[in-house]
Amino acid sequence: MADNKYARMAQIAQHYQATEPESEPDMLPGKVGRPPGKSSNRAYGRRTVLLKKHTIKTAERLWEDLEPEQDFSDLVEQLLAKFIETQHQNNTHIES
Repeated sequence: MADNKYARMAQIAQHYQATEPESEPDMLPGKVGRPPGKSSNRAYGRRTVLLKKHTIKTAERLWEDLEPEQDFSDLVEQLLAKFIETQHQNNTHIES
């Protein structure tokens, strides 16, 4: 009798799947929530630096006033990129 019960359930499932029209949504829903950040981006690496508290506090406040949409790490990235460019212009050899 147990076989009949499961056979009947399988038969109902097959019937349900056969009669149910498969409708594909016109547009798939996008991901909801926060977009991935820099910490999950392989192009970025995490570094720890030691700076004076006063320097960090002042720089963060100024950066927030000037560029409220950008992270503090964007400022550090810009400063390092400018440093590298200046060194290359001065023909200073830096090994990668």
